[in-house]
Amino acid sequence: MSQNLSRQQIYDRIKESSKDSYILEEMKRLGFWQETSTPSLPEQLIKREAVLQQELQELLAKDRKYGNQEAMLREMRKQRMQEAKAKREITKQKSEKKQQEKADYWKNLQQQQIIYLGENVSKGLHKSDSDTAKLLQFSLPVFENVLDFSQKSGFSLSVIKYLAFHRNVSKKSHYHVFEIPKKSGGKRKISAPKPQLRYLQHWILENILNKIPVGEMVHGFAIEKSIVTNAEPHLKKDIVINIDLQDFFPSISYKRVKGLFSKLGYSEQLSTIFALVCTQAHTEEVLLDNVKYFVHKGERFLPQGSPASPAISNIITYKLDKRLQGLSKKYGFTYTRYADDLTFSAAQDNEHNINTLLYFVKQVINHEDFTIHPDKLHIMKRKHQQKVTGIVVNEKLNVERKKLRKFRALLHNIEVNGWQNQTWGKAFHLINAIEGYINFVNMVNPPKALAFKEKLNTIIAKHGKPVVEIRKTAPEIAETIKVSEDQEEIITPAEEKTDWWNIF
Repeated sequence: MSQNLSRQQIYDRIKESSKDSYILEEMKRLGFWQETSTPSLPEQLIKREAVLQQELQELLAKDRKYGNQEAMLREMRKQRMQEAKAKREITKQKSEKKQQEKADYWKNLQQQQIIYLGENVSKGLHKSDSDTAKLLQFSLPVFENVLDFSQKSGFSLSVIKYLAFHRNVSKKSHYHVFEIPKKSGGKRKISAPKPQLRYLQHWILENILNKIPVGEMVHGFAIEKSIVTNAEPHLKKDIVINIDLQDFFPSISYKRVKGLFSKLGYSEQLSTIFALVCTQAHTEEVLLDNVKYFVHKGERFLPQGSPASPAISNIITYKLDKRLQGLSKKYGFTYTRYADDLTFSAAQDNEHNINTLLYFVKQVINHEDFTIHPDKLHIMKRKHQQKVTGIVVNEKLNVERKKLRKFRALLHNIEVNGWQNQTWGKAFHLINAIEGYINFVNMVNPPKALAFKEKLNTIIAKHGKPVVEIRKTAPEIAETIKVSEDQEEIITPAEEKTDWWNIF
């Protein structure tokens, strides 16, 4: 044993056994207690007391340990709760950071892309790869994606999304919808786009659609073509056949318009957007709690009134025109088309081919997803008056005499009695209808038109011009709308550069 124990070491020794045991050991160490072979009674008692003291210390330690078990458990639970709370806070911060990153990503994406445009039309908006080679081949503008289109066209992404978004129910409509009377009876529904949409449709028309050539047999909505050029090929023919396509524009669906832009080489993303901008759905106005809602019914289609619709219809009917032209040549006929008016003519020698031609024409029209109007198929022979888009073609291009006489009578009545209670057909604005008919006559017979213009000037000098009531629901209609056979459509597509037969 070391003689130099510290006070703490001495206390620890006593604590491990007992005070008497420690003193006994020290006395032995110092020689004050002589060991014998048989321990004396006091020595045994001291050793026994030391053992018991040690056991007692162990028992007390265990008692303290188990006595504090509940406190320990509480401490452990508290520690675990603190650790769990800290972990939840870390998880929350990670989640919030992830959500913020996601929100920032979508915000940034929405500033650069359009990812949703409504139910059942948004599936391909992530596909932005266009066929650049095909677009360049036909001199069409190339866009990497909708952001590139936005920057080059000048229309913001928000405006494009607003104009293209497909809603089943909306509080706003992009069209003024109204009806005008048809010359042949009934009414024609016009969907005139509001300014913002009209500007975008016109941009698509000028920069894309007008660059697509049309066939030589097409005379409606084509450069340097008119109802006059449409009638000329059928002059002095023994047989003239007129066929009208029923619901021409409405029969061209959104899917066909989207397919058109896709075939031109544009990505599914841009094809979807262009098709949505250029089509509409049948709309019903519903008033609920004094709030007007526009409810869409059925599929989207090509509206009559959009400046882009005529050009789209001409491109979509390209294959129809080629097939009908092929049939006509096979059976000795000449074929032209002006919008929804199809005209076939031939000499007397080919009269026996009429039924065969008509049979196959009907098959082709049905196959191309169009329908012949059941009441507008006319076969006109030379001995009767033959008209093509309102122009008489029996001997020379002329205006129908009966209608000319009625028009002269109208001008005479106005000159004598003034504008009050005078009408011309089903026209809403009399002065506009009169000027329109004079322009029509001028295309066919300029001398007669000049006489009518002088007469109109005399009337205006005498009675003035009638007040034209402006319809709030019928704003100015684009010049491409086919209102009647007597009116001229003007459009300026690019000159023909290639044959589109292999595309469609």
